[in-house]
Amino acid sequence: MKIQSRGLFLALLLLVGPGLSRIEGADEKRRMSAVFVETAMVLDGRLDEPAWDLAQPASDFIQQEPLMGAPASERTEVRLLYDNDNLYVGIYCFDSAGEAGLVVNAMTRDYAAFQSDHFGIGLDTFDDDRNGFFFATNPMGAKRDAQFGGDGASSNFDWDGIWQVRTLISESGWQAEMVIPFKTLRFRESKEQVWGVNFVRHIRRKNEVTHWSPVVRPYRIGRISLAGILEGVGGISQGRNLYLKPFVSTPLVRRQDDDVDFQPELGMDLKYGVTPGVTLDMTVNTDFAQVEADQQQINLTRFPLFFPEKREFFLENAAIFRVKRVGGGFRSGDRDLIAFFSRRIGLSEGNVVPVLGGTRLTGRAGEYRLGFLSIQTDDFESTASTNFSVARVRRDIFQNSDLGGIFINKHETGGRYNRTYGVDGNFQFFRYLEASAFLLKTDT
Repeated sequence: MKIQSRGLFLALLLLVGPGLSRIEGADEKRRMSAVFVETAMVLDGRLDEPAWDLAQPASDFIQQEPLMGAPASERTEVRLLYDNDNLYVGIYCFDSAGEAGLVVNAMTRDYAAFQSDHFGIGLDTFDDDRNGFFFATNPMGAKRDAQFGGDGASSNFDWDGIWQVRTLISESGWQAEMVIPFKTLRFRESKEQVWGVNFVRHIRRKNEVTHWSPVVRPYRIGRISLAGILEGVGGISQGRNLYLKPFVSTPLVRRQDDDVDFQPELGMDLKYGVTPGVTLDMTVNTDFAQVEADQQQINLTRFPLFFPEKREFFLENAAIFRVKRVGGGFRSGDRDLIAFFSRRIGLSEGNVVPVLGGTRLTGRAGEYRLGFLSIQTDDFESTASTNFSVARVRRDIFQNSDLGGIFINKHETGGRYNRTYGVDGNFQFFRYLEASAFLLKTDT
């Protein structure tokens, strides 16, 4: 059994009371509105359609780096429109140096934001100050997206949402248009939506980082509780939100005497929005051949290397299964304890183990965040057929705190098993004071 806590113990909660969990300055949040349009916008990176003039721009960005609290050195304007299906984001990043001042070092998905000029939008679609979506681009139109959890304590940049972006470079800076389908987001069923929203811009040649709603060091835009408020969005829905992805593979195996075995394989992945906040993923005879390859690493230590989970089936709402909060997006790479690591499923000593099928239910139901997973793998060489199951429940309390429990079970055919039981709590007081504690016990 291992017990670990960082910051203050849970006894602090009893001493200071629940009233202190209210974040300072919440009544001073910036506000903006989105404007409804009847027809879909043309995605070309040009903000010349008359509809863009209907939206009041968000501007007056505030520096985080290098001079925290100072006005941005370059003007940025952001406008939001929407129709029945999409949210449209119009960005104009003015730059006094024009095209010559822009720095772009990568066009890959999820490029390194701090190495180039960059603009991003964070959306807290449940307005819970805990979870959010992030979409970003650079002047050349590269895409960067993520899901945030725990008020930025966890971030999943391996999640790839469905959205589009186009950019345009001009003498006065660069422009961008984003189209974010509502099917990509998760939000409550309500006639009038109130979301958290924030914007970030990097000006690389000046090492300048600015936000529309100020974010202090050491936090980043994932600190969604510091976001402003987006109003004016209403009458939207996610629709049926059903994705079906069948696949077939046709390996040929050549035997002796030029005999050839034809061994077709069929499988399917399904994603369904059970409710606006809860998503069901199912997989049968799973094939992960199209998953992005891992970045090569050289191990000069006696400890195993860490490779993140990149398989699509495991990515959405992955933060729900995390036990430990690690501090508002500043130390999201802290991996000294991972109670559940899905990368272990379907692998054994570096070899691929066939996955027969599985199901995964994740999302939000009222004040609860739920995560249930069960996957069955086939026997492979010396590895027995194994079932991996996880049950995770979190209850939101106060302004930005939560209590949760987790149960993890790995059960092999023949009776061998390994189980983990755990409870955890994450508490936030005022703006910057946090306390986290958890207790885990394993049984083999």
